[in-house]
Amino acid sequence: MLKIAYDISILGQGHANPKARTGIYRMVESLLLELLKIQQISFDLIALNKDSSYWDHLAVEIYLKSLDNTISISSPYPSNFLIKTLYKQLVNQHRSILQSNAGTNSFIYKTAQGIKIISEILDQSLIKPNLSSLEYSLYHSTYFSLPILPNKIQRILTIYDLIPQFFPEFVTPKVLQRGIKILDSIDIKKDWIICISEHTKQDFCNYTNMNPERVFVTPLAASNNFYPVTDSDTINQKLAQYQIPPKPYFLSLCTLEPRKNLSFLLRCFANLLAQDPTLDLNLVLVGVSGWKNNDIFQTVQNNPTLKSHVIFTGYIPDQDLSAIYSGALGFVYPSLYEGFGLPPLEAMQCGTPVITSNTSSLPEVIGDAGIMINPTDSDELCQAMLDLINSADLRNQLSQKGRDRAQQFSWSKCAQETVEIYKTIT
Repeated sequence: MLKIAYDISILGQGHANPKARTGIYRMVESLLLELLKIQQISFDLIALNKDSSYWDHLAVEIYLKSLDNTISISSPYPSNFLIKTLYKQLVNQHRSILQSNAGTNSFIYKTAQGIKIISEILDQSLIKPNLSSLEYSLYHSTYFSLPILPNKIQRILTIYDLIPQFFPEFVTPKVLQRGIKILDSIDIKKDWIICISEHTKQDFCNYTNMNPERVFVTPLAASNNFYPVTDSDTINQKLAQYQIPPKPYFLSLCTLEPRKNLSFLLRCFANLLAQDPTLDLNLVLVGVSGWKNNDIFQTVQNNPTLKSHVIFTGYIPDQDLSAIYSGALGFVYPSLYEGFGLPPLEAMQCGTPVITSNTSSLPEVIGDAGIMINPTDSDELCQAMLDLINSADLRNQLSQKGRDRAQQFSWSKCAQETVEIYKTIT
């Protein structure tokens, strides 16, 4: 039986910090739950990558305990009761601060993150992993840089996109450096890669000159938590919970940052309202605040019309999103570049008509089940939104097409394809 070391450091980090529960967090968790159902593979869940620390190990341990008490984490670290007790208290305190209302305070948030950074620096001096004794057929990093392992262990890494390489202006310096480190950790002659779309594979191979035969594609899927909500009382209850007025609205869901092209969306929405002041319509923006997004908030604040028609909800957990998706006239996602594009797929699975960009991987996901627009052409986006507003038939048609399209993707299929890759390369 194949024995796989499966790095889930990102799940420990996201369990502690809601701001870290990005699309990649959700992808890794969804795939993990399906992989654990497959019997012919033995998985050792591990918090181990080139930059991991004992802090990450304990964070994953806490995450797994919350998920299922029967699932354990494999530890490459020597046992030290006193250090573990001390660090577990710090990790739990860090998580409690970030989960509480106090965690929304900028100073308190930065202080909590500072505790984590200082602790990680210290624990890398106090307690180091023993990598020489690891016995695995394969190590799989689901996001972070590949660690240096014994030569007998094959290494595989999941690549989600090449945004730091192709669009460095779209990412923070920290994300840029991490993206560089991830690619630098790959030995293109010996390692293996999984990409989440054909477009990402093409970008990766062109950029690294890696042999395409060493690069596989496993499309993602929307979680089963996403489904059409037809009960209006349920929808209205969730709208009220997140202070969304009970009137027609377009929805967008993403981290609020430049790559998502939200300034363009706001301009188009403002034009729409200016052309027809009788439109009783809102734009709901769901997602945590990213970086370089002051212009988004200033645009809304400085425009009285937008100020009264745009709602920022912040983070909304998955269990509440189906109702928010289902209540929308349409889901608008004019992103400039995506490695896959999970939110439009989630929207389609909920039966919500989708308007999205005709660039990067998004056509692979949407097919003919949504309205594709040039994400720099305001006329195209305004017309697409108007078409949805004015035509119930179009909304119904796209709703059905979207549900049918979403059924072509599943996490079970993604997990089976991942296991077949493991078998192929070991």
